[in-house]
Amino acid sequence: MTGRTLHLAQICSSRSWGGLEMHVAVLSRWLAEEGHRVEIWCAPGSPLANEAQRLGLPVIPFAPAGYLDLAASLRLFHQFREQEVELLHAHYARDLWNIAPAVHLGRRWPLVFIKHIGTGKPKRDPIHRWIYAAVDQVVAISRVIEENLLATHPLNRERVCVVHHGVDTRTFAFRPEARARIRAEWGVGEEELLIGSIGRLQPGKGHLEFLDMAAAVGARHPRARFVIVGEPTRGEEERARPIHDRLRSLGLEGRVIMAGFRSDIPEVLSAMDIFAFPSRAEAFGLVLIEAMAVGRPVVSTRCDGVLDIVEEERNGLLFNPAEPGDLTRQVERLIVDEELRLRLGRGGLETVAARFNRAAMLNRLYAVYERAGARRGVQLGPLSAARS
Repeated sequence: MTGRTLHLAQICSSRSWGGLEMHVAVLSRWLAEEGHRVEIWCAPGSPLANEAQRLGLPVIPFAPAGYLDLAASLRLFHQFREQEVELLHAHYARDLWNIAPAVHLGRRWPLVFIKHIGTGKPKRDPIHRWIYAAVDQVVAISRVIEENLLATHPLNRERVCVVHHGVDTRTFAFRPEARARIRAEWGVGEEELLIGSIGRLQPGKGHLEFLDMAAAVGARHPRARFVIVGEPTRGEEERARPIHDRLRSLGLEGRVIMAGFRSDIPEVLSAMDIFAFPSRAEAFGLVLIEAMAVGRPVVSTRCDGVLDIVEEERNGLLFNPAEPGDLTRQVERLIVDEELRLRLGRGGLETVAARFNRAAMLNRLYAVYERAGARRGVQLGPLSAARS
């Protein structure tokens, strides 16, 4: 950190564990490593609280009873004031209902809100106008989310901007020893090509399309092996049933490895030769830039936030989900063309180094923090991230 440091409240009462909640933990750790004083305000016993404790980050209990819990709002007001918090960063839209009253009452805390997923129902009624009047800056994780925010919320472009996620290239890097170890664990020979995908086990992540591709590719390319990394969300195990049924109906049990949950994603990516991302809809696609950071050539659905990342033929390949066989065609191009694999892998590394690394993300976020402070009449800068 080369600028001043802040006292930040990262707020998320969600009890789920997905990309949104993981981002809170990762961002908070990065900010703490930069020298900021950071607390995670979250529900006690939630996966986010457990992860924060694992990372050694301070946790402050925040579990409102409902959308509008005035007692929780009053507690927030007193806590923010007593602890001299300088900026509030909210991650869960539902929490704004309880943060906004505290901000309106205090009139002193800049409030930043980050939007991870799109909204279908417009939020321009009087209560939402009052809630969003308390928000000084709104971060969208991709251009498609930015446009969705402007179309559905009481916001203008001056208060909305895109800050793409970044990856820590010290963590996400190709490791030959990890590649050898994990391929040995899975029984994948070095002469074989491993095509992999990572995501929650649910049809929307494109696992059915991945399996159809594996059946078609495997029939023509004996060297090809496949792996799906991920598990269903707790309590939603039934959503994984169609995937396991398709695996069996296609007779792919010996060709596709179902690896389940893995915490060693950088090492898992090192074990792969090609990364496929067939998700049917994606606000951004963090795992794409993680794969790029490890130098893996990527094939992705042509959709939504993915288009902020993948530049066709420069750092990856895109396929049209409406065209049967297009995913198979693009994967086969990479299987038969080693030079294309190497070129796209290099392109991905260059993309991450230029646009999606930790320092780039933090510097864009610091600019948002400074604008939020200025709107509230508070000088928060200058802020600048250390290179990473």
